[in-house]
Amino acid sequence: MLSAILIPYQPEVGASGALYGVLASLIVEVVVNWKIYKSPCLELSKLMLLVALLFLAGLLPWIDNFAHIGGFLFGFLTSFVVLPHVNFSEEDRIAKLVVQIACGVLSVVLFTLLFVVFYLAQGSTCEGCSYINCIPFTDSFCQDSTMELRPRIGD
Repeated sequence: MLSAILIPYQPEVGASGALYGVLASLIVEVVVNWKIYKSPCLELSKLMLLVALLFLAGLLPWIDNFAHIGGFLFGFLTSFVVLPHVNFSEEDRIAKLVVQIACGVLSVVLFTLLFVVFYLAQGSTCEGCSYINCIPFTDSFCQDSTMELRPRIGD
């Protein structure tokens, strides 16, 4: 939905946004179970390096970084809600419950906001946002990644 708002006339297909959500859930798994891992800093740094490399690969034409960002964000938020947690104390249980509720509410609010913006701000443009999706290394590097689609005028 994020890419449909920010780049409305650029068709993108695939499950890469969902895969970024799975990658975000792996990061949440490391963060939530920090005490269980032998070297959690190493595990987290490997995952963050993978995210950074995949985001850099998304700067090529026809790869939708906005879908990646949206999938990562919603995967991160919903993972706090749905993944099982190991509680080490009563305070830990209460803290994790508060995080679960906050992330659940935030994900619903964010989805609702994106849904409303999608229908109210059709055709909006973001000049600087194009650099998140493709960096023009040459004059014609990113030119083929948009389509000249126009909305239909009444019959």
